[in-house]
Amino acid sequence: MVLITLIEIYFILVIVLSLFSSNKKELNCIQSEKIYITSNGIHLDIIIPYNSLSDKLKENLQISDRLKYISFGWGDKEFYFNTPTWSDLTFSTTFKALFLKSESAMHVTFYSSIYTNWKKINLCKIQIEDLNLYIENSFKKDYNDKFVKINVSGYSSNDFFYEANGSFSFYRTCNVWVNEALKNSNIKTSIWSPFVYGILYHIEE
Repeated sequence: MVLITLIEIYFILVIVLSLFSSNKKELNCIQSEKIYITSNGIHLDIIIPYNSLSDKLKENLQISDRLKYISFGWGDKEFYFNTPTWSDLTFSTTFKALFLKSESAMHVTFYSSIYTNWKKINLCKIQIEDLNLYIENSFKKDYNDKFVKINVSGYSSNDFFYEANGSFSFYRTCNVWVNEALKNSNIKTSIWSPFVYGILYHIEE
């Protein structure tokens, strides 16, 4: 009974805090930059055009200027590795990700063109700088201040995994990472949104 009550409270908080927007400061600047948000229905990624990436991200990820768009996602390492498709999802992997302290990973994907289902967000120069810094700080770094690449295969030839800071949980999901990135960059989003719906709701308003 207690467990059912806690689950009910959790989902009530999800609904309320997802629908209410974060406090966005008024910025007197030209929205000359753009980013994109992509969703597979459960997980969100942030996509930044190559020309809007910081030098540190370009250098660490060794990105060619032929790759026009770079996608960033954060999540539970074991979940990423063991669940390439949703048909691979198991109860044990989900339980460990939500309730046990585990390592996280950054998932980086390269694209040569825009997809029609991406959601565009216009923003100012200062906002893209803040977003770059948030993403940079999500990567775990070695003693030489370099990102730590994980020696595993991606889902395709255009994506890679890196060690990340933080631990996934029912409170801090992959989508909360995206939501915090947007809030940190003064982009209107949910107060808290562990699922995709709250973030997409505010983007599409």
